[in-house]
Amino acid sequence: MRKRIRLGGLLCLVLAASGLACGSDERKPLNILLISVDTLRPDHLGYGGSPRPVSPNIDRLAREGVVFTRACSQSGWTLPSMATILTGRYPADHKAVDFNYGLDRNLPTLAGILKQRGYDTRGYVSHVLLSEKYGMDRGFARFDASVLDRGDPHAISTSRELCELAVKDLRDLRQPFFVWVHFFDPHFAYLPHDEWAAFGNANVDRYDQEIAYTDRYVGSLLAALEERGRLRNTLVVFTADHGEEFGDHGGEYHETCFQEVLSVPLLIRAPGLAAGTDTSWTDQIDLLPTILGRLGVPPPPDCPGRNLLGGSAPPHPIFVERERPPGFRQRAILWQGQKLVRVETRDIALIAPESRTEYAAPKNVVAGTWAYDLRRDPAERRNTFSLDDPTSVKLLAALAAHFTGYRLPAQDVVVDEALRERLRSLGYIR
Repeated sequence: MRKRIRLGGLLCLVLAASGLACGSDERKPLNILLISVDTLRPDHLGYGGSPRPVSPNIDRLAREGVVFTRACSQSGWTLPSMATILTGRYPADHKAVDFNYGLDRNLPTLAGILKQRGYDTRGYVSHVLLSEKYGMDRGFARFDASVLDRGDPHAISTSRELCELAVKDLRDLRQPFFVWVHFFDPHFAYLPHDEWAAFGNANVDRYDQEIAYTDRYVGSLLAALEERGRLRNTLVVFTADHGEEFGDHGGEYHETCFQEVLSVPLLIRAPGLAAGTDTSWTDQIDLLPTILGRLGVPPPPDCPGRNLLGGSAPPHPIFVERERPPGFRQRAILWQGQKLVRVETRDIALIAPESRTEYAAPKNVVAGTWAYDLRRDPAERRNTFSLDDPTSVKLLAALAAHFTGYRLPAQDVVVDEALRERLRSLGYIR
């Protein structure tokens, strides 16, 4: 009998290590729920320090899971950042770097990997850059972008409609499942919501109202899964594509590589995973190997990220790349609390007309090189770059080595008038 007990305990340990657990219901493979919210700054959430009651449901996830306090966007805007999350690849490798470039069809995606392993894969998105046109539907058995047809995103909120679409589909959701839901509402323009009108009516106040509104439907989605018994055996990942600027460095929206744009929330809750805080630097290439690692599934070869939940790989430098705003190429490296940003000009004549804009470049995007010690200067107020500074030279050399040989792929997305109008409505083309 003692031998049987020992063998049973050993089996539980093996199952737990592979993302399974003992017990009648928990022996099933883990379900995966990926919730992403557009344009969401972690310091505007309750757990991130906001004094406003904007995020009770997200804060509950933070209390129950692991909070990664130094998570960074790979590109600072939606298309390349979310493509990195879904593929585990740098933007230069997945190719979805601007309006005329879609996801490399030769790369495996998280949804495709899980679908091959018997997962019911479903995606619900509310951003045109995350639609089928850019290849974001690859690997999903069911992919719903119909909320995009509800109206001008600057005139309506869509969190409720998006949540309703996902919840409605729970009726035939088969386990194990991978469900991705991307909420849009905190993205400009920031709409007012009467329930939170006391916040004020400035842009940043309405932004917080949009967060509170979205949080309500994040909570509704989680509650619906819980009521149907689908949440108990589910790995929940909550994150964002990028942050937002509110004059922190003289700019607005999300055009730069400052931390108000690059910092994103990252929360992971899973059965058997102890709640806590992780202060190591991490970026979006880490999400795919982390999710697969929890399932005991090896990531595709040559994936550069690391498993954040028990993997042995050490932290790595964070590389940021973005081709916007038009006329500029921005690159950044973050390593051991140090950051270097290199901004170079691009010949706008070489940019596809659909990717150009009709307005002047933001005042806080200019060619040059900047270095910051984020440990002593987290607000990035003092540029310490100097060719006489060994740290600056080291970071500049690492940045150059990483991007050596970089070139844009062949354009494979046709921006027709309908897509052009959607991009214009979102402020990407003006």
